[in-house]
Amino acid sequence: MRNATGQLRGQFIFEYIVPTGSTARAVLERDGYAVHELPFVEISRRKEDVLRYFPLLLLNSWRLRQLVRRQGASMVHLNDFYNLTGYVAKAFSLGKLRLVTHVRFLPQSLPQPLARTWRWLAERFADRVVCVSQAVRSYFSEAEKVQVVFDPIPETEQYPVAVVPILRHPTTVELLYLSNYIPGKGQDLALAAFKKAYVYNKQLRLSFIGGDMGMPRNREFREQLEREVQQDGLKQIVSFGSFVTDVEKAMKAADIVLNFSEAESFSLTCLDALYFGIPLIASDCGGPAELFENGGSGILVPNRDVGSMAEAIITLADDPQKRTQFAAASRIFVRQKFSPEATYLRLGRLYATVLTKQ
Repeated sequence: MRNATGQLRGQFIFEYIVPTGSTARAVLERDGYAVHELPFVEISRRKEDVLRYFPLLLLNSWRLRQLVRRQGASMVHLNDFYNLTGYVAKAFSLGKLRLVTHVRFLPQSLPQPLARTWRWLAERFADRVVCVSQAVRSYFSEAEKVQVVFDPIPETEQYPVAVVPILRHPTTVELLYLSNYIPGKGQDLALAAFKKAYVYNKQLRLSFIGGDMGMPRNREFREQLEREVQQDGLKQIVSFGSFVTDVEKAMKAADIVLNFSEAESFSLTCLDALYFGIPLIASDCGGPAELFENGGSGILVPNRDVGSMAEAIITLADDPQKRTQFAAASRIFVRQKFSPEATYLRLGRLYATVLTKQ
């Protein structure tokens, strides 16, 4: 959202509301945005979250309604499909509050009783529903209010290159997996595929980079991967890093970017790799299939198919010329498909339509 709103600040005034204690506040304030905090609670299976969820939903919705009135805001944009505060705040306003809902998750991958409820609320009460991909859009009805607006590509490159070099490293082929350590994000599939590919090509190296978001389940997932690497004697071949802020630098140190997530509504990681010209191998898990041309600017492999993943790694690692071709083609493709007209300018027109609605 920050990439999109940054391009529209000459037309609209934006203020952000983030969860209490969010590290996003400092980033947004550095960009000059007014930032407010509310103690949002996500619904989960934990009993304490369930007990807190509905009272805080009502309280946060009332606070949101009051904040909207105090700041003179005309519209609320919910940047999460499952954030219901906007709907309740709209009820408190007797339907006067204008509401845009952004769907960034792949609803097909969510628990369906919840996903269908959120879909009904969005189609019934939001003025517009924004989907980040056609894969997400396919979950909804044909209602005109449901529209696809792609996420913007990065504005600039800090380390521009005229042509991506054929070989970044003289003796190794560096694979990068850039994603938070979350079950379902595909690191386990990538490791399994890498081990198969490494049998055929000892030049391969794999780096995982990401955070655990402070969640025990994610930390355990990373530790499980590290134990597997240790047991297989690959500690000098496979490395694990933490969250990085300079994504471009991390990607441009790699020869190939992998993304084998089991469900993605869009995948900014894939978009960044394509934009920066890093050859990409991604799973056919939703949104990534829309980001590039399979075989022309990247390789798309069947979802959860470790054998196909390994084969793609072997093929691309053995063909530096193909990597160079992919790098050049992907840079052109994403700049054309994710132009301002398809991204932030489209979002700006959507805002203007909602704000002029009587």
